[in-house]
Amino acid sequence: MLGFVASTFRGWFTLALLGAGLAACGSEAGAPADGTAARGKPAVATAVSFNDLPGWREDNPVEAVAALRRSCPKLIAGGDTRMRIDAGELRASADDWRRICAAADQGAGRDAAAARGFFERHFQAWSLGGPGVEAKYTAYYEPEIKGSKAPSRRFTVPVFKRPPDLNADTPYLTRTEIENGALRGKGLEVAWVEDAIGLFEIQVQGSGRIALSEGGVMRLGFDGTNNRPYTAIGKVLVDDGSLAKGEVTWPRIRQWLLANPAKARDVMRRNERFVFFRDMRGGGPLGAQGVNLTSGRSLAIDPAHVPYGLPVWVDTQRPAPRAGTTPFRRLMIAQDTGGDIKGPARGDIFLGAGAGVGDIAGRFNAGGRMYVLLPKR
Repeated sequence: MLGFVASTFRGWFTLALLGAGLAACGSEAGAPADGTAARGKPAVATAVSFNDLPGWREDNPVEAVAALRRSCPKLIAGGDTRMRIDAGELRASADDWRRICAAADQGAGRDAAAARGFFERHFQAWSLGGPGVEAKYTAYYEPEIKGSKAPSRRFTVPVFKRPPDLNADTPYLTRTEIENGALRGKGLEVAWVEDAIGLFEIQVQGSGRIALSEGGVMRLGFDGTNNRPYTAIGKVLVDDGSLAKGEVTWPRIRQWLLANPAKARDVMRRNERFVFFRDMRGGGPLGAQGVNLTSGRSLAIDPAHVPYGLPVWVDTQRPAPRAGTTPFRRLMIAQDTGGDIKGPARGDIFLGAGAGVGDIAGRFNAGGRMYVLLPKR
């Protein structure tokens, strides 16, 4: 959701909870893809000027320069960057990136004007569209819950690391079996928490943070799954009549789970997939590209269509704090992916950490337009 460190999970918070068919959403890895476009069909890419990017002059892309610089070592070492389009492919060489990254190191991020000038000098903007290709945006974040490195009467819910006998692609213990104690006594606990619903949310996100009672914060990084099928609990609650289709957001799902403790465990266990974590020991959350993500500037994309490291101009609407929406137009860097991030114009926006952004992420589900920036040659 990432260096495979949550590439299977990272970036489909709204979709993973709601399930296919709800709010025009899909579901996560192993489930049907969303309806925006077939994953194998490339977009029509049309060259545009930076003046054609809605809101370009209003954005301050200084943080985008910093995020791009984090991707530079990967771009330079990775050989040619190739992006499939309807007419063939767009390409950038490692030498192109070496030149651009050297320029980024020479004060490109000192202020907004310098950052805009850097991107305008070194990149060509391309609009993504074509038959059946519609931009779709959701958002994700790092949840934070309270916990401890040791169990107690308060902290009773274990957070497990990857078991040594877990084999890739081979079904392992189910969520129910694990929660009933199948891994107890094996020394796999990295922490204990009090909020089982909060831990479930972190599993959906693919990473999160624990505010430790001993002091400090433990950052949890994705460490694999039990290779069991995923079931979106939002769809479960709609199918059994507990929630109406139009009210399915994570805040509403959490509210229902808290109000129905006798049923909550069974509902969550309908999702057999269980996520294991490792202690990241500092640093920021890692994206699937293997670099630290930047709040509000890192974007999860489908790497089959948009290569990692490319700057992407996002033009969409984000939920307002109370109701309605507000324009969200900014330059982001493609640094992550997710199981439900499929299609040439599919984006999932990393919003950072905290309860405030969690509410926004849980309601973020909008169309818009997507533009990618490729090096000039």
